[in-house]
Amino acid sequence: MKILRVDNFVCNFVRPFNRQLLWPSHTPLVIDAAMTKQTDLQKNADAASLVDSLVEAIVDGVMDHRYAPGQRLVATDLAEEFGVSRAPVREALHVLAGEGVVELVANRGARIRKLSRKERVDFLEFTEALCMLGVRQGVTRIDEGDNRKRLDEHFSVIEEAWSRRHAADFVDALYRYHIALNRISGNGFVKFFYERPYIRFYTIMLADLAPGENWEQYISNYREIHQTILDGDQAAAMECFSSHISWVLSFMKR
Repeated sequence: MKILRVDNFVCNFVRPFNRQLLWPSHTPLVIDAAMTKQTDLQKNADAASLVDSLVEAIVDGVMDHRYAPGQRLVATDLAEEFGVSRAPVREALHVLAGEGVVELVANRGARIRKLSRKERVDFLEFTEALCMLGVRQGVTRIDEGDNRKRLDEHFSVIEEAWSRRHAADFVDALYRYHIALNRISGNGFVKFFYERPYIRFYTIMLADLAPGENWEQYISNYREIHQTILDGDQAAAMECFSSHISWVLSFMKR
Protein backbone atom coordinates (compact mmCIF):
# COMPACT_ATOMS: atom_id res chain seq x y z
CA MET A 1 0.00 0.00 0.00
CA LYS A 2 1.32 3.36 -0.98
CA ILE A 3 1.62 5.73 1.89
CA LEU A 4 1.02 9.42 1.16
CA ARG A 5 3.12 11.75 3.11
CA VAL A 6 0.92 14.19 4.97
CA ASP A 7 2.80 17.20 3.70
CA ASN A 8 2.49 16.02 0.10
CA PHE A 9 -1.20 15.31 0.59
CA VAL A 10 -1.89 18.72 2.01
CA CYS A 11 0.01 20.45 -0.73
CA ASN A 12 -1.62 18.40 -3.51
CA PHE A 13 -5.08 18.89 -2.00
CA VAL A 14 -4.86 22.56 -1.23
CA ARG A 15 -3.02 23.72 -4.35
CA PRO A 16 -6.05 23.71 -6.71
CA PHE A 17 -8.25 25.30 -4.08
CA ASN A 18 -5.54 27.80 -3.38
CA ARG A 19 -6.13 29.08 -6.91
CA GLN A 20 -9.89 28.62 -7.06
CA LEU A 21 -11.22 29.27 -3.56
CA LEU A 22 -8.69 30.78 -1.23
CA TRP A 23 -7.48 33.26 -3.82
CA PRO A 24 -10.28 33.42 -6.37
CA SER A 25 -9.68 35.07 -9.68
CA HIS A 26 -12.09 37.90 -8.86
CA THR A 27 -10.20 39.03 -5.73
CA PRO A 28 -8.27 41.76 -7.59
CA LEU A 29 -11.62 43.04 -8.85
CA VAL A 30 -12.92 43.26 -5.27
CA ILE A 31 -9.82 45.15 -4.20
CA ASP A 32 -10.09 47.43 -7.22
CA ALA A 33 -13.74 48.09 -6.43
CA ALA A 34 -12.88 49.01 -2.84
CA MET A 35 -10.14 51.34 -4.01
CA THR A 36 -12.49 52.89 -6.56
CA LYS A 37 -15.12 53.42 -3.88
CA GLN A 38 -12.55 55.10 -1.64
CA THR A 39 -11.49 57.33 -4.52
CA ASP A 40 -15.13 58.22 -5.21
CA LEU A 41 -15.65 59.10 -1.56
CA GLN A 42 -12.60 61.34 -1.66
CA LYS A 43 -13.86 63.00 -4.82
CA ASN A 44 -17.25 63.55 -3.18
CA ALA A 45 -15.56 65.02 -0.12
CA ASP A 46 -13.47 67.30 -2.32
CA ALA A 47 -16.58 68.34 -4.26
CA ALA A 48 -18.48 69.07 -1.04
CA SER A 49 -15.55 71.15 0.21
CA LEU A 50 -15.53 73.12 -3.04
CA VAL A 51 -19.27 73.78 -2.82
CA ASP A 52 -18.89 74.93 0.81
CA SER A 53 -16.09 77.27 -0.25
CA LEU A 54 -18.24 78.73 -3.02
CA VAL A 55 -21.13 79.25 -0.60
CA GLU A 56 -18.84 81.19 1.73
CA ALA A 57 -17.33 83.16 -1.16
CA ILE A 58 -20.74 84.27 -2.45
CA VAL A 59 -21.85 85.36 1.02
CA ASP A 60 -18.52 87.20 1.38
CA GLY A 61 -19.34 88.92 -1.91
CA VAL A 62 -22.59 90.22 -0.42
CA MET A 63 -20.83 91.42 2.72
CA ASP A 64 -18.13 93.09 0.61
CA HIS A 65 -20.85 94.75 -1.53
CA ARG A 66 -19.74 93.01 -4.72
CA TYR A 67 -23.23 91.51 -4.95
CA ALA A 68 -26.27 93.60 -4.05
CA PRO A 69 -29.77 92.55 -2.93
CA GLY A 70 -31.83 91.84 -6.01
CA GLN A 71 -28.77 91.28 -8.19
CA ARG A 72 -28.92 88.37 -10.59
CA LEU A 73 -26.22 85.74 -10.20
CA VAL A 74 -25.21 83.97 -13.40
CA ALA A 75 -23.57 80.56 -12.91
CA THR A 76 -21.29 81.05 -15.93
CA ASP A 77 -20.04 84.39 -14.62
CA LEU A 78 -19.47 83.02 -11.13
CA ALA A 79 -17.63 79.99 -12.52
CA GLU A 80 -15.31 82.28 -14.42
CA GLU A 81 -14.83 84.56 -11.42
CA PHE A 82 -13.86 81.71 -9.10
CA GLY A 83 -12.06 79.60 -11.70
CA VAL A 84 -14.28 76.53 -11.37
CA SER A 85 -16.79 74.65 -13.50
CA ARG A 86 -20.47 75.54 -13.50
CA ALA A 87 -21.61 72.35 -11.73
CA PRO A 88 -20.32 73.25 -8.22
CA VAL A 89 -21.52 76.84 -8.70
CA ARG A 90 -25.04 75.64 -9.47
CA GLU A 91 -24.93 73.36 -6.42
CA ALA A 92 -23.71 76.25 -4.24
CA LEU A 93 -26.60 78.39 -5.46
CA HIS A 94 -29.04 75.65 -4.52
CA VAL A 95 -27.49 75.48 -1.05
CA LEU A 96 -27.83 79.25 -0.70
CA ALA A 97 -31.44 79.04 -1.87
CA GLY A 98 -32.06 76.57 0.94
CA GLU A 99 -30.40 79.01 3.35
CA GLY A 100 -32.63 81.84 2.15
CA VAL A 101 -29.74 83.87 0.75
CA VAL A 102 -30.71 83.63 -2.93
CA GLU A 103 -33.92 83.04 -4.82
CA LEU A 104 -34.06 80.65 -7.76
CA VAL A 105 -36.24 82.15 -10.48
CA ALA A 106 -37.58 79.97 -13.28
CA ASN A 107 -35.68 80.60 -16.51
CA ARG A 108 -33.83 83.48 -14.85
CA GLY A 109 -31.27 81.73 -12.68
CA ALA A 110 -30.61 83.05 -9.17
CA ARG A 111 -30.66 86.46 -7.52
CA ILE A 112 -29.70 87.81 -4.11
CA ARG A 113 -32.73 88.07 -1.86
CA LYS A 114 -34.16 91.38 -0.78
CA LEU A 115 -35.46 91.35 2.77
CA SER A 116 -38.50 93.28 3.90
CA ARG A 117 -38.38 95.38 7.05
CA LYS A 118 -40.50 92.78 8.84
CA GLU A 119 -38.13 89.99 7.83
CA ARG A 120 -35.20 91.92 9.25
CA VAL A 121 -37.11 92.63 12.46
CA ASP A 122 -38.03 88.95 12.77
CA PHE A 123 -34.40 88.00 12.18
CA LEU A 124 -33.12 90.31 14.92
CA GLU A 125 -35.68 88.90 17.36
CA PHE A 126 -34.50 85.39 16.49
CA THR A 127 -30.79 86.12 16.85
CA GLU A 128 -31.38 87.91 20.15
CA ALA A 129 -31.98 84.49 21.73
CA LEU A 130 -28.72 83.08 20.32
CA CYS A 131 -26.68 86.11 21.32
CA MET A 132 -28.25 86.25 24.77
CA LEU A 133 -27.08 82.70 25.45
CA GLY A 134 -23.60 83.70 24.30
CA VAL A 135 -23.65 86.70 26.65
CA ARG A 136 -24.94 84.67 29.60
CA GLN A 137 -22.39 81.89 29.29
CA GLY A 138 -19.54 84.00 27.92
CA VAL A 139 -19.49 86.18 31.04
CA THR A 140 -18.71 83.16 33.21
CA ARG A 141 -15.65 82.26 31.09
CA ILE A 142 -14.28 85.70 30.31
CA ASP A 143 -11.20 85.21 32.51
CA GLU A 144 -10.23 81.85 31.03
CA GLY A 145 -7.12 81.84 28.82
CA ASP A 146 -6.96 84.85 26.50
CA ASN A 147 -10.74 85.33 26.28
CA ARG A 148 -10.67 88.84 27.69
CA LYS A 149 -7.97 89.92 25.23
CA ARG A 150 -9.78 88.38 22.24
CA LEU A 151 -13.06 90.08 23.09
CA ASP A 152 -11.31 93.41 23.62
CA GLU A 153 -9.71 93.11 20.19
CA HIS A 154 -13.08 92.51 18.55
CA PHE A 155 -14.57 95.46 20.38
CA SER A 156 -11.81 97.71 19.11
CA VAL A 157 -12.96 96.85 15.56
CA ILE A 158 -16.47 97.96 16.51
CA GLU A 159 -15.07 101.27 17.80
CA GLU A 160 -13.06 101.78 14.62
CA ALA A 161 -16.07 101.17 12.34
CA TRP A 162 -18.15 103.47 14.52
CA SER A 163 -15.57 106.24 14.21
CA ARG A 164 -15.89 106.04 10.41
CA ARG A 165 -19.69 105.90 10.57
CA HIS A 166 -19.64 102.97 8.14
CA ALA A 167 -22.90 101.10 8.78
CA ALA A 168 -22.05 97.84 6.96
CA ASP A 169 -18.62 97.55 8.60
CA PHE A 170 -20.15 98.45 11.97
CA VAL A 171 -22.82 95.74 11.72
CA ASP A 172 -20.23 93.24 10.50
CA ALA A 173 -17.97 94.09 13.45
CA LEU A 174 -20.88 93.54 15.85
CA TYR A 175 -21.55 90.18 14.23
CA ARG A 176 -17.92 89.10 14.61
CA TYR A 177 -17.90 90.30 18.22
CA HIS A 178 -20.77 87.95 18.97
CA ILE A 179 -19.04 85.12 17.11
CA ALA A 180 -16.11 85.58 19.50
CA LEU A 181 -18.42 85.75 22.51
CA ASN A 182 -20.34 82.65 21.42
CA ARG A 183 -17.09 80.74 21.05
CA ILE A 184 -16.02 81.88 24.50
CA SER A 185 -19.35 80.59 25.86
CA GLY A 186 -18.35 77.05 24.92
CA ASN A 187 -21.80 76.16 23.58
CA GLY A 188 -21.17 74.36 20.31
CA PHE A 189 -24.77 74.68 19.10
CA VAL A 190 -24.81 78.45 19.52
CA LYS A 191 -21.53 78.66 17.63
CA PHE A 192 -22.82 76.38 14.85
CA PHE A 193 -26.11 78.16 14.23
CA TYR A 194 -24.79 81.70 14.56
CA GLU A 195 -22.07 81.07 11.99
CA ARG A 196 -24.39 79.65 9.35
CA PRO A 197 -24.19 81.46 5.96
CA TYR A 198 -27.74 82.81 6.23
CA ILE A 199 -26.99 84.43 9.59
CA ARG A 200 -24.07 86.32 8.07
CA PHE A 201 -26.21 87.33 5.11
CA TYR A 202 -29.20 88.51 7.14
CA THR A 203 -26.94 90.38 9.54
CA ILE A 204 -25.45 92.57 6.83
CA MET A 205 -28.99 93.30 5.62
CA LEU A 206 -29.61 95.07 8.94
CA ALA A 207 -27.18 97.83 7.98
CA ASP A 208 -29.90 99.69 6.07
CA LEU A 209 -31.88 100.13 9.30
CA ALA A 210 -29.33 100.10 12.11
CA PRO A 211 -27.74 102.08 13.53
CA GLY A 212 -29.50 104.62 11.28
CA GLU A 213 -29.25 108.03 12.90
CA ASN A 214 -28.52 106.53 16.29
CA TRP A 215 -24.74 106.19 16.18
CA GLU A 216 -24.01 107.73 19.58
CA GLN A 217 -26.62 105.78 21.51
CA TYR A 218 -25.71 102.55 19.73
CA ILE A 219 -22.04 102.68 20.65
CA SER A 220 -22.87 103.85 24.17
CA ASN A 221 -25.09 100.81 24.66
CA TYR A 222 -22.42 98.43 23.38
CA ARG A 223 -19.71 99.97 25.50
CA GLU A 224 -21.87 99.25 28.51
CA ILE A 225 -22.61 95.71 27.36
CA HIS A 226 -18.91 95.06 26.77
CA GLN A 227 -17.87 96.48 30.12
CA THR A 228 -20.40 94.42 32.09
CA ILE A 229 -19.11 91.30 30.33
CA LEU A 230 -15.51 92.18 31.23
CA ASP A 231 -16.63 92.84 34.81
CA GLY A 232 -18.07 89.33 34.97
CA ASP A 233 -21.49 90.72 35.94
CA GLN A 234 -23.81 88.21 34.28
CA ALA A 235 -27.11 89.79 35.37
CA ALA A 236 -26.05 93.29 34.30
CA ALA A 237 -24.69 92.06 30.95
CA MET A 238 -27.90 90.23 30.12
CA GLU A 239 -30.03 93.20 31.18
CA CYS A 240 -27.96 95.64 29.12
CA PHE A 241 -28.07 93.43 26.04
CA SER A 242 -31.82 92.79 26.30
CA SER A 243 -32.53 96.50 26.74
CA HIS A 244 -30.34 97.34 23.77
CA ILE A 245 -32.13 94.90 21.45
CA SER A 246 -35.53 96.19 22.58
CA TRP A 247 -34.37 99.73 21.76
CA VAL A 248 -33.06 98.70 18.32
CA LEU A 249 -36.29 96.89 17.51
CA SER A 250 -38.32 99.95 18.52
CA PHE A 251 -36.80 102.14 15.81
CA MET A 252 -36.53 99.35 13.24
CA LYS A 253 -40.30 98.86 13.43
CA ARG A 254 -41.13 102.49 12.73
